Amino acid sequence: MKYERFFKKQLRAIEKELRRIMKTRQARPRSIHRVMQYAVFTGGKRFRPVLTLAVCEACGGKMRDVLPAACAIEMIHTYSLIHDDLPALDNDDLRRGQPTCHKKFGEAAAILAGDGLLTLAFEVLSEVKPAERAAELVRRVSTASGTHGMIGGQVEDIETSRKRLDLSTHDFICHNKTGALIRVSAAAGAIAAGAKGGKSAAVARYGAAIGLAFQVVDDLLDRDGYCRFLTRQETVKKAMRLIATARREAGRLGPKAGALVYLADFLESRIPC
Repeated sequence: MKYERFFKKQLRAIEKELRRIMKTRQARPRSIHRVMQYAVFTGGKRFRPVLTLAVCEACGGKMRDVLPAACAIEMIHTYSLIHDDLPALDNDDLRRGQPTCHKKFGEAAAILAGDGLLTLAFEVLSEVKPAERAAELVRRVSTASGTHGMIGGQVEDIETSRKRLDLSTHDFICHNKTGALIRVSAAAGAIAAGAKGGKSAAVARYGAAIGLAFQVVDDLLDRDGYCRFLTRQETVKKAMRLIATARREAGRLGPKAGALVYLADFLESRIPC
């Protein structure tokens, strides 16, 4: 079964909530809100918010309780893509087959749209109920997005781009630049569901495994990253070990964790033959 069909209900709910949130951003200055909406609705698999919803369900929570956090994380992911595409970083012309924000609207608008999505994400997180849960989500998501997470990995990636990269440095970059936001996507689902103890620990291990597996599979598709340090066979084995770990940890969460197993299966299906 295709990803979009398996997660049809979740994807529909995410799109509806994102549109509701973005609809509140139509007042003056309309220009910046138009850029923000362009970036949010240019497609993508919504892997991170789907993961958040799947973890919440596995831990016995309700979709309505976690949707705001899932959408906030997707907005942070989108902001990071806008900024990654800028000339000062990756200097990309296209994103998902469409012109990147700075190509379509100019660099200033793209920078400010990214800033706007980041700040809007925390506004949305602050409205989660109860307040203690909102505070924990803000703390965890801000750490994962900052210099001890996604931004830290990006900085290390930039600083080592012209140097001879070693495997341990690449591990650090992947753990932070890609992995941090995926790990907190999983953690947010557990927090929204009020998971504690063993379930929370299993979610943390699942998030760590699926987050790194996501990057390893991307590297296999791009023939880059880990493929520079390991043979193709070794890289595939690394991905498969991580996916197996994710499946095992999903199993610890009980019968409602089928979507988490499917996400692991989905990553395995992307490994090129």
